Amino acid sequence: MSVNFAAVHDRKPWRKHSIHQTLHAAIDGNDGAKNLLRQIGRVANMWQKYGEVRCVFVWEDDAELGQVFRIDPEGSGTIQSRTVAIDRVLRFHKNKGCSAQEIAECFVEDLAPKADRNIEPMRHFVPEAPTAGGFYPDELQENEGYIEGAAQEVLVNRFERSLEARNACIAHHGCTCRVCSIDFRRRYGELGTGFIHVHHVVPIASVGTGYRVDPVQDLVPVCPNCHAMLHRREPPLAIEELRGLVHDG
Repeated sequence: MSVNFAAVHDRKPWRKHSIHQTLHAAIDGNDGAKNLLRQIGRVANMWQKYGEVRCVFVWEDDAELGQVFRIDPEGSGTIQSRTVAIDRVLRFHKNKGCSAQEIAECFVEDLAPKADRNIEPMRHFVPEAPTAGGFYPDELQENEGYIEGAAQEVLVNRFERSLEARNACIAHHGCTCRVCSIDFRRRYGELGTGFIHVHHVVPIASVGTGYRVDPVQDLVPVCPNCHAMLHRREPPLAIEELRGLVHDG
Protein backbone atom coordinates (compact mmCIF):
# COMPACT_ATOMS: atom_id res chain seq x y z
CA MET A 1 0.00 0.00 0.00
CA SER A 2 1.47 3.34 -1.07
CA VAL A 3 1.98 6.13 1.50
CA ASN A 4 1.11 9.64 0.29
CA PHE A 5 2.39 12.95 1.64
CA ALA A 6 1.09 16.41 0.69
CA ALA A 7 2.29 19.71 2.15
CA VAL A 8 0.23 22.89 1.82
CA HIS A 9 2.57 25.86 1.29
CA ASP A 10 1.87 29.55 0.73
CA ARG A 11 3.34 29.50 -2.77
CA LYS A 12 2.63 25.88 -3.64
CA PRO A 13 -0.79 24.96 -2.24
CA TRP A 14 -0.45 21.21 -2.84
CA ARG A 15 3.03 19.64 -2.94
CA LYS A 16 2.42 15.90 -3.08
CA HIS A 17 4.77 12.94 -3.31
CA SER A 18 4.80 9.24 -2.46
CA ILE A 19 8.46 8.62 -1.62
CA HIS A 20 7.90 7.37 1.94
CA GLN A 21 7.71 3.62 2.45
CA THR A 22 5.87 3.68 5.79
CA LEU A 23 3.53 5.95 7.71
CA HIS A 24 6.18 6.30 10.41
CA ALA A 25 8.68 7.63 7.88
CA ALA A 26 6.11 10.02 6.41
CA ILE A 27 5.22 11.39 9.83
CA ASP A 28 8.23 10.99 12.15
CA GLY A 29 11.11 10.29 9.74
CA ASN A 30 13.94 12.66 8.86
CA ASP A 31 11.97 13.93 5.86
CA GLY A 32 8.57 13.52 7.48
CA ALA A 33 5.73 15.89 8.30
CA LYS A 34 6.89 16.82 11.79
CA ASN A 35 10.42 17.74 10.75
CA LEU A 36 9.00 19.79 7.88
CA LEU A 37 6.78 21.71 10.29
CA ARG A 38 9.67 22.15 12.75
CA GLN A 39 11.98 23.28 9.91
CA ILE A 40 14.53 20.63 10.80
CA GLY A 41 16.94 18.95 8.39
CA ARG A 42 16.98 19.13 4.63
CA VAL A 43 13.19 19.50 4.43
CA ALA A 44 13.59 22.91 6.10
CA ASN A 45 14.67 24.20 2.68
CA MET A 46 11.12 23.69 1.46
CA TRP A 47 10.05 26.72 3.53
CA GLN A 48 12.41 28.94 1.55
CA LYS A 49 11.51 27.31 -1.76
CA TYR A 50 7.72 27.18 -1.49
CA GLY A 51 6.82 29.41 1.47
CA GLU A 52 5.30 28.81 4.87
CA VAL A 53 3.86 25.35 5.53
CA ARG A 54 0.19 25.60 6.53
CA CYS A 55 -0.32 21.89 7.14
CA VAL A 56 0.73 18.43 5.99
CA PHE A 57 -1.54 15.52 5.01
CA VAL A 58 -0.42 11.89 5.21
CA TRP A 59 -2.51 8.96 4.01
CA GLU A 60 -2.35 5.48 2.53
CA ASP A 61 -3.95 4.36 -0.71
CA ASP A 62 -7.32 2.68 -0.14
CA ALA A 63 -7.42 3.79 3.51
CA GLU A 64 -10.61 5.25 4.97
CA LEU A 65 -8.80 7.85 7.06
CA GLY A 66 -5.80 10.12 6.69
CA GLN A 67 -3.92 12.40 9.07
CA VAL A 68 -3.27 16.13 9.00
CA PHE A 69 -0.58 18.01 10.95
CA ARG A 70 0.05 21.69 11.65
CA ILE A 71 1.75 24.01 14.13
CA ASP A 72 -0.78 25.31 16.66
CA PRO A 73 -2.03 28.63 15.18
CA GLU A 74 -2.46 30.01 18.72
CA GLY A 75 1.33 30.10 19.10
CA SER A 76 1.85 27.39 21.72
CA GLY A 77 4.52 25.78 19.54
CA THR A 78 2.86 22.37 19.57
CA ILE A 79 2.33 20.16 16.55
CA GLN A 80 -1.35 19.35 16.27
CA SER A 81 -2.62 16.18 14.62
CA ARG A 82 -6.10 15.16 13.53
CA THR A 83 -7.55 12.19 11.66
CA VAL A 84 -9.70 13.15 8.67
CA ALA A 85 -11.92 11.30 6.23
CA ILE A 86 -10.03 10.21 3.13
CA ASP A 87 -12.65 11.64 0.79
CA ARG A 88 -11.89 15.10 2.15
CA VAL A 89 -8.16 14.61 1.56
CA LEU A 90 -8.78 13.32 -1.96
CA ARG A 91 -10.96 16.33 -2.69
CA PHE A 92 -8.09 18.61 -1.71
CA HIS A 93 -5.80 16.53 -3.93
CA LYS A 94 -8.21 16.90 -6.86
CA ASN A 95 -8.42 20.66 -6.29
CA LYS A 96 -4.63 20.90 -5.83
CA GLY A 97 -4.98 22.72 -2.54
CA CYS A 98 -7.25 23.78 0.30
CA SER A 99 -8.21 27.08 1.88
CA ALA A 100 -7.38 28.30 5.36
CA GLN A 101 -11.02 27.70 6.31
CA GLU A 102 -10.87 24.13 5.02
CA ILE A 103 -7.70 23.50 7.00
CA ALA A 104 -9.35 24.87 10.15
CA GLU A 105 -12.34 22.60 9.59
CA CYS A 106 -10.03 19.57 9.54
CA PHE A 107 -9.07 20.37 13.13
CA VAL A 108 -12.61 20.85 14.45
CA GLU A 109 -13.22 17.14 14.85
CA ASP A 110 -11.08 14.03 15.01
CA LEU A 111 -12.39 10.77 13.58
CA ALA A 112 -9.83 8.62 15.39
CA PRO A 113 -10.70 6.84 18.67
CA LYS A 114 -10.13 9.13 21.63
CA ALA A 115 -7.10 7.21 22.89
CA ASP A 116 -5.35 7.74 19.55
CA ARG A 117 -5.78 11.51 19.35
CA ASN A 118 -2.51 13.32 19.35
CA ILE A 119 -1.39 16.85 20.15
CA GLU A 120 2.36 16.64 20.40
CA PRO A 121 4.58 19.34 21.91
CA MET A 122 7.52 20.47 19.85
CA ARG A 123 10.72 19.46 21.58
CA HIS A 124 14.47 19.82 21.25
CA PHE A 125 16.10 16.62 20.01
CA VAL A 126 19.10 15.54 18.01
CA PRO A 127 18.05 14.15 14.61
CA GLU A 128 19.88 11.29 12.97
CA ALA A 129 22.01 13.66 10.92
CA PRO A 130 23.39 17.10 11.92
CA THR A 131 21.10 19.98 10.99
CA ALA A 132 21.05 23.73 11.31
CA GLY A 133 18.87 24.16 14.36
CA GLY A 134 17.08 22.87 17.45
CA PHE A 135 20.08 21.57 19.43
CA TYR A 136 20.30 24.03 22.31
CA PRO A 137 17.90 25.70 24.76
CA ASP A 138 18.39 29.14 23.21
CA GLU A 139 18.39 28.23 19.52
CA LEU A 140 16.17 30.58 17.57
CA GLN A 141 13.13 29.30 15.71
CA GLU A 142 10.52 31.18 13.70
CA ASN A 143 8.11 33.44 15.55
CA GLU A 144 6.58 36.84 14.93
CA GLY A 145 8.61 39.92 15.91
CA TYR A 146 11.35 39.95 18.52
CA ILE A 147 9.18 39.13 21.54
CA GLU A 148 10.56 36.07 23.26
CA GLY A 149 9.69 33.99 26.26
CA ALA A 150 6.48 31.99 26.70
CA ALA A 151 7.89 29.09 28.74
CA GLN A 152 6.38 25.72 27.95
CA GLU A 153 7.09 22.52 29.88
CA VAL A 154 8.03 19.66 27.57
CA LEU A 155 11.11 17.43 27.98
CA VAL A 156 12.91 20.57 29.12
CA ASN A 157 11.74 24.15 29.42
CA ARG A 158 11.31 25.41 25.88
CA PHE A 159 11.15 29.09 24.97
CA GLU A 160 9.64 30.42 21.79
CA ARG A 161 12.19 32.07 19.54
CA SER A 162 12.25 34.65 16.78
CA LEU A 163 13.70 33.90 13.35
CA GLU A 164 13.60 37.64 12.64
CA ALA A 165 15.82 38.27 15.68
CA ARG A 166 18.25 35.61 14.48
CA ASN A 167 18.42 37.16 11.02
CA ALA A 168 18.96 40.64 12.47
CA CYS A 169 21.79 39.30 14.65
CA ILE A 170 23.53 37.69 11.69
CA ALA A 171 22.99 40.76 9.50
CA HIS A 172 24.89 42.82 12.10
CA HIS A 173 27.52 40.38 13.38
CA GLY A 174 27.98 38.12 10.35
CA CYS A 175 28.34 34.32 10.36
CA THR A 176 31.77 34.07 12.03
CA CYS A 177 31.84 32.38 15.44
CA ARG A 178 32.53 34.94 18.18
CA VAL A 179 34.47 32.34 20.18
CA CYS A 180 36.74 30.42 17.78
CA SER A 181 36.35 32.61 14.63
CA ILE A 182 35.38 29.76 12.32
CA ASP A 183 33.65 30.85 9.12
CA PHE A 184 31.79 27.89 7.63
CA ARG A 185 31.79 29.37 4.13
CA ARG A 186 35.59 29.60 4.17
CA ARG A 187 35.90 26.10 5.58
CA TYR A 188 33.26 24.30 3.50
CA GLY A 189 32.58 26.59 0.56
CA GLU A 190 29.03 27.14 -0.67
CA LEU A 191 27.73 24.35 1.58
CA GLY A 192 28.63 26.39 4.65
CA THR A 193 27.13 29.68 3.47
CA GLY A 194 24.92 31.21 6.15
CA PHE A 195 25.39 28.36 8.63
CA ILE A 196 25.84 29.47 12.24
CA HIS A 197 24.07 29.16 15.59
CA VAL A 198 22.83 32.13 17.58
CA HIS A 199 23.42 32.32 21.34
CA HIS A 200 21.74 34.47 24.00
CA VAL A 201 24.38 36.43 25.92
CA VAL A 202 22.04 36.53 28.93
CA PRO A 203 20.16 33.23 29.40
CA ILE A 204 16.56 33.87 28.42
CA ALA A 205 15.26 31.70 31.27
CA SER A 206 16.84 34.08 33.78
CA VAL A 207 15.27 37.17 32.19
CA GLY A 208 11.66 36.03 32.35
CA THR A 209 8.86 35.88 29.87
CA GLY A 210 7.83 38.48 27.34
CA TYR A 211 11.06 40.49 27.15
CA ARG A 212 11.99 42.25 23.94
CA VAL A 213 15.22 41.01 22.42
CA ASP A 214 17.89 43.37 21.11
CA PRO A 215 19.37 41.26 18.27
CA VAL A 216 22.65 43.21 18.34
CA GLN A 217 23.27 43.36 22.09
CA ASP A 218 21.55 40.18 23.31
CA LEU A 219 22.51 37.71 20.55
CA VAL A 220 25.85 36.54 19.19
CA PRO A 221 26.74 34.07 16.41
CA VAL A 222 28.60 30.96 17.57
CA CYS A 223 29.50 27.67 15.89
CA PRO A 224 27.77 24.46 17.07
CA ASN A 225 30.87 23.23 18.93
CA CYS A 226 31.33 26.46 20.87
CA HIS A 227 27.58 26.65 21.45
CA ALA A 228 27.68 23.21 23.03
CA MET A 229 30.62 24.21 25.23
CA LEU A 230 28.87 27.40 26.36
CA HIS A 231 26.02 25.23 27.61
CA ARG A 232 28.27 22.71 29.38
CA ARG A 233 27.83 24.85 32.48
CA GLU A 234 24.73 26.22 34.18
CA PRO A 235 24.47 29.13 33.91
CA PRO A 236 26.21 29.11 30.52
CA LEU A 237 29.77 30.35 30.21
CA ALA A 238 30.40 33.89 29.04
CA ILE A 239 31.72 34.32 25.50
CA GLU A 240 34.98 35.83 26.79
CA GLU A 241 35.41 33.03 29.33
CA LEU A 242 35.10 30.32 26.71
CA ARG A 243 37.31 32.24 24.30
CA GLY A 244 40.05 32.13 26.94
CA LEU A 245 39.78 28.34 27.04
CA VAL A 246 40.16 27.86 23.28
CA HIS A 247 43.48 26.30 22.31
CA ASP A 248 45.00 26.12 18.88
CA GLY A 249 45.57 22.57 17.79
